[in-house]
Amino acid sequence: MKSIIFIFALLLIFSCSQKNKNSISKKDSTVVAIDSVAVNIDSSKIENLKQESIPDEEPKDGKYSQIIKDKDISAEIFYTIKEGRVDYYKLKVYQHKKIQNLDAVSDWEFKNVEELDFKFEDVNFDGINDLTISKEVGMNWFKLNVWINKKGKFIQEKKFDDIYSPIFDPKSKEIKSYYRVSSVGEFWSTYQWKNNKLIRTSYTEDIIE
Repeated sequence: MKSIIFIFALLLIFSCSQKNKNSISKKDSTVVAIDSVAVNIDSSKIENLKQESIPDEEPKDGKYSQIIKDKDISAEIFYTIKEGRVDYYKLKVYQHKKIQNLDAVSDWEFKNVEELDFKFEDVNFDGINDLTISKEVGMNWFKLNVWINKKGKFIQEKKFDDIYSPIFDPKSKEIKSYYRVSSVGEFWSTYQWKNNKLIRTSYTEDIIE
């Protein structure tokens, strides 16, 4: 009789342990399922972000404008796109209720809007941002149009037309230029502002013979 009771007790303990194992395995599978759902949700979000980041089609031919801001001043450049070519034709500066129209016409062909580098920057080291339009050409870049901000009035500075790849150094208050012409040589120049005029203060060349 005692042996029968002992065997019955063993069977009862074994069945309880099996139930516990089954419940644990179910819990584990549930956790895995939740994890897989979470991963799927995150993947879909990432996929949606990827789709949203895909750029739109190339802009159609027509007239457009771009606005940049600097403190209490903003500037708007107007340009056209025709057969893939971008040309600007008008520039306006807004300061409070005043509007200044600047003479701005493309000197170079822009193949896309990203090439049109239109921004505020301090080119004469007086602590006030001026207005520039730049264009990158191969290894060089040019300030195609520069307007100096003189007490809120923007005046065009033509000297930059002859400066290749200008780099502005606010510490030394110098503008440094370097460019290389294949099979010709390398050229270095330094410019400084003196009496509100941009003057070349040094020039070095290394001509290939």
